[in-house]
Amino acid sequence: MTRKTIILLLLVWALQPAAYASKKDSTKVSLNHYSLAIGAGWVHYINTLEIGADMATINSAGLSLKFFWEPEHRLSLGLESGFYRLYAVKGEPGGKVTMSAVPLLLNVRMRIVEHFHLSAGAGLALMFNNITGGEEKISSTILSLSNYQFSASYIYPLDHRWNVGGEFKFINFGKTADWLYTLQVVCAVKL
Repeated sequence: MTRKTIILLLLVWALQPAAYASKKDSTKVSLNHYSLAIGAGWVHYINTLEIGADMATINSAGLSLKFFWEPEHRLSLGLESGFYRLYAVKGEPGGKVTMSAVPLLLNVRMRIVEHFHLSAGAGLALMFNNITGGEEKISSTILSLSNYQFSASYIYPLDHRWNVGGEFKFINFGKTADWLYTLQVVCAVKL
């Protein structure tokens, strides 16, 4: 019996380093994180108007807001929204027609090389039409279901949390067959 006890104690003593090696590493950091980005910049509407095309203001400012889940792979998945004015047409004194859009898109973004990303997304958009003339005002809102965007961005890290960069984007609004492109400055923070 003492021989069995001595062999058992020697076996436990020999396997003790293996037990410590299976403990969880406390220094491992998850590379899975989230990011929130806001962009602002120039928007250009690709003019498809048949009436009043020469009177349309097709350049304006636009905003975008993006939320991304960024796992440790090259692909990220996120939501994008924003505000874009497609055009404004001034007519008779006091008359004006505007169309604006607020998209809600599901985006897939891929890091191609360090700091450079390509993105594509599809989703919904609310489109706002306003017509004013004299003392009358007509407003309407339509829901566009078939919208998509393609973008390329360069995002440079300032530190481990803050990033800045630029983005060039094409957006199509399916309900009205309108296109625009935008060039924006982007500021992002890792959450």
